[in-house]
Amino acid sequence: MSRSWIVTSIIVAVIIFWVLSGVFIPNADPHAQSVPPAENIIPKVRVQVSSAEPMASRLNLQGQTVADRKVTLRAETHGVVEAVLVERGVRVQAGELLVRLAMEDRRAKLVQAKALLDQRQAEYEAAQRLQEGGFQAQTALARAKAEVAAARAAVELAQLEIERVSIHAPIAGIVNQRHLDVGDFVDRGEPVATIVDLDPIRIVGQVSERFLDQIHRGSAGEVRLLDGRTVTGTVSYVGAVAAEPTRTFPVELEIPNPDGRIIEGVTAELALPIRQARAHRVPPSVLTLSDNGALGVKAVSDASRVVFHEVKVLGDSPEGIWLGGLPDEIHLITVGQEYVLSGQRVDAVPVGRLPAAQAR
Repeated sequence: MSRSWIVTSIIVAVIIFWVLSGVFIPNADPHAQSVPPAENIIPKVRVQVSSAEPMASRLNLQGQTVADRKVTLRAETHGVVEAVLVERGVRVQAGELLVRLAMEDRRAKLVQAKALLDQRQAEYEAAQRLQEGGFQAQTALARAKAEVAAARAAVELAQLEIERVSIHAPIAGIVNQRHLDVGDFVDRGEPVATIVDLDPIRIVGQVSERFLDQIHRGSAGEVRLLDGRTVTGTVSYVGAVAAEPTRTFPVELEIPNPDGRIIEGVTAELALPIRQARAHRVPPSVLTLSDNGALGVKAVSDASRVVFHEVKVLGDSPEGIWLGGLPDEIHLITVGQEYVLSGQRVDAVPVGRLPAAQAR
């Protein structure tokens, strides 16, 4: 009995050892494949076909409406305000009477100046007769002539002082501010009223130097106002000096505004035409940097090698960015570009073609 138990125990032990040996000892099958070294692995990347297309031909800028002209009307003589004939916010025409000053003694001064002119004219004629008869020197005649000219100038000045008591609008527009009231005393040079001319209205924006050479005076543009209205106009001014803080240049779009509905100081969005160029519209995520820090994208050549293309950003849109400096068609790496090197062999997995931009 004890002998058979010992034999049975030995057999069980051998079986257990044989089973466990399959767990801890690797398969020694000579036909099993070895794991290739890491340097022989060909990485996979995802590529999409990208084709050059006309870049969006409009540049969007934030701007503000500005009156075409703003004139502060000033008194050209002194006096007491006798009448104010306009109120703030009223539209006036060029030449319309706005304010009238008291006449005071201006008419009397005109009468006096005319009387003196008559006297000087008579003296000059008498001196002329004496000089013709040889009884008076030529210098006396010249002096009499000069006195006539001075008296005539005094008459003109007196007449001008009378005209200046009536203050007229120099331009057509809206009275934005009135600086005086009836009974006020105004001196020469003091402000009387401010008139703004809103027709045409100008929309002023700032453009980057990158697009400055693509905007031209006289080209058409479009403006979208905050109330949703869209109006068209013409580029009337392109600045030649950059603003110091932003290094941008002023651009103005002129829009007809005969009814004055567009007022000054309103925020607006300008859409300006720029020169068209063929470019690739791609998602920003495909951008990468070369070893020397150049901005670009990676593509796959016909030989399945990674190619780095340096690019220039030409613009952006809600659908992506526009890149220049690329061939007309490339197999753009859209996933995995950060893990492969230029010249490296890759396994390109195509996923279609990048969608074309919608026509504008």
